[in-house]
Amino acid sequence: MSNEQRVMSNEQQTISNKTHCSLLIACENWREWIFLIIYTLLILITLPLMPLLLKIYYKNLSFPLSSVCYIISSIAFLAIIGYLAFIRKEYRISVYVWFFVLSFVYALLIFRQKLPAEKFHFFEYGLFSYFSHNAVEKNDIITRLLKFKNSYLIAFILILVISLIDEFIQHLLPNRVGELSDVFLNITSGILGLMIIGLVLRRGER
Repeated sequence: MSNEQRVMSNEQQTISNKTHCSLLIACENWREWIFLIIYTLLILITLPLMPLLLKIYYKNLSFPLSSVCYIISSIAFLAIIGYLAFIRKEYRISVYVWFFVLSFVYALLIFRQKLPAEKFHFFEYGLFSYFSHNAVEKNDIITRLLKFKNSYLIAFILILVISLIDEFIQHLLPNRVGELSDVFLNITSGILGLMIIGLVLRRGER
């Protein structure tokens, strides 16, 4: 093989590698939006099915559903503590103080919800804040459209919009009740989630 052929072959290989890397990055960026869309659809699709699902649960299981929510919340709390202590090796006391304070407020608000379905719904929007912020942060298509780059504000707007759609659907359903007070609770859960992301999970990346 001549030198020219080798050069051309290397250039083609370089172009192929760059194209492959670009495709991988694009897929990685859009993956977060796919997760967000799937999670949003799960929230909305389960609205009309929730009474039936609860009926099936209570018919077949005797374990209190509220306790299931508390267990899931506790696992999430311990998982974040483990991530901070052993993976990120976070030594700043202020990060743990913020996390404990926000977790206490979050747990208190979950405990104050009377119905198990409301407790899960509150927890759902905390998790939604993570998916929405992740999607906006990894792919800036919305930030380019809206002409500003605050991923937390855009994530908050997504939380507000989905919460309004959520309660509007519940208002239309015969077996559910959509109320503005529930929109406020959903937004509160989302804000607490965003605060945990900004003051705890993403703080070490600044």
